[in-house]
Amino acid sequence: MDKAVDVRVTAALKGDAALLVTRAVCNAVYTRPGRTLHVAPGGSDLNAGTAASPWGTIQHAVDQAQPGDTILVHGGVYNETVQITRSGSAEGGFITLMEAPGETAVIDGAGLVQQPYGTRGLITLSGASYVRVKDFELRNYKSESEFIVVGVLVRGSGERIEIRDNVIHEIEANNPPSRGNANALGIAVYGEETSPIRNVIIDGNELFHLKTGRSEALTVGGNVEGWQITNNLVRDNDFIGIDAIGYYIDGTERDRARQGWIAGNTVRNLSSAGNQALTFQAAAVGIYVDGGRDITIERNTVEANDGGIWLLSERPGKNTSNVVARNNLVRFNRDAGILVGGYDESQSGGAEDVTIINNTLLENNGRDVPGIHSGEFQIGHNAHGIRFLNNILYAGEKGYVITKFSPADSSSIAIGHNLYFTSAGGEHTRWFWIDRNFYNDGRPGGDFEAFRSASGDVGSAVEDPDFRDLAMQDLRPGSNSPAIDSGSDLGPAATGLWDNVMGTRVMGSAIDRGAFEMAD
Repeated sequence: MDKAVDVRVTAALKGDAALLVTRAVCNAVYTRPGRTLHVAPGGSDLNAGTAASPWGTIQHAVDQAQPGDTILVHGGVYNETVQITRSGSAEGGFITLMEAPGETAVIDGAGLVQQPYGTRGLITLSGASYVRVKDFELRNYKSESEFIVVGVLVRGSGERIEIRDNVIHEIEANNPPSRGNANALGIAVYGEETSPIRNVIIDGNELFHLKTGRSEALTVGGNVEGWQITNNLVRDNDFIGIDAIGYYIDGTERDRARQGWIAGNTVRNLSSAGNQALTFQAAAVGIYVDGGRDITIERNTVEANDGGIWLLSERPGKNTSNVVARNNLVRFNRDAGILVGGYDESQSGGAEDVTIINNTLLENNGRDVPGIHSGEFQIGHNAHGIRFLNNILYAGEKGYVITKFSPADSSSIAIGHNLYFTSAGGEHTRWFWIDRNFYNDGRPGGDFEAFRSASGDVGSAVEDPDFRDLAMQDLRPGSNSPAIDSGSDLGPAATGLWDNVMGTRVMGSAIDRGAFEMAD
């Protein structure tokens, strides 16, 4: 019997307000028991589909499914692609496609790409609703052409889709640049029609060893509304990890991934080095919002990638908007830890109405190149209505905690109540603001106070955050940390109810700075 599941999305509204948006993914308890259908190696599609007489292909099973049915795929390797066009219903319940409990069901794509063009998933949901896919291993789906291969693909329109607890690896775009584009994805949800794909849960999946070419490991793009990407492990891939895309088809407001929640994920070890599909300078960013809106990014760990959490729009004249990034741990990324705003004033869009609050950023900007390069936090072009508050920024060798290279108006950027420090001590802390460097070494006219005057920073300090055990990467504030009870409390709509490890967000007389809250 299927029970109700809620997606809870906290989305920032324009200005300083925020809204807690709750969307019921299943707003009823389904009483229809449904059938249990069976697929097993050695079965036959001429059989009855029972445990004693299973079918032989997954495709045949999904073609017979009715609302409320559960398809159990028994242990073995299935060399097929599966297309689901049937739907469950609010009255009858989900169609559930899942691995038989205690067994290992593998869908293997070896040798299945025969066409030069097109897009297909090992599992594709096309115009389907009330469908759940869970517990599979999906692997070895590789393209040597412009054909796009995907682990799980959701497209068209529909609602109430769940993709849970799958292991997806070796999905590869191997088309050489001389023969055109190369794209592959682990999980992709593409809203391409006038009616949206609504209420999608992508939870508990592991995606690794993907060669995605110019695409991403896990993406939600276009007309997709009310979705969550939670508790996934995305690791060891060659381009962007998690992406929420806007202006995907026609550049309209409808064409934006929106009302989304990216929470509790770990994204690590992403690098575009060796990605032959990239003929332009690019970065394998951990979490990327490219034109999406009304999105909360919280309690994620984003580490050892080319970049951390980046918020912008690649489409000129358009923005990522109404985003909150909070209670995240962002560390050891080779480029900026958190970036907001576009890469060029006229060739890209930017970001507006973004709140970045209570994050811990540690030793990002580690790329071995001369000059400033980026920083723990970087402000790009076309950035408006940005709030950067209560964060801990602990820089590495280069010492840059905040950089802003764009000369555009900074009056709508609010910075305050952050802690700044570096691995070489407080005197090595640096900022770059529009056209000049600022150093915390006491030099007249170019010190921290001068930076505060230039940027409007209020209430921040250069102090050792006194992590509990930096060597062991325990980044909770120690008992004497200046982070404790020293933040600016904007209320739970902005700061969230929980810290990075699901502890209560405010436990003392005031909110702590950084991603972790400590009791007094």
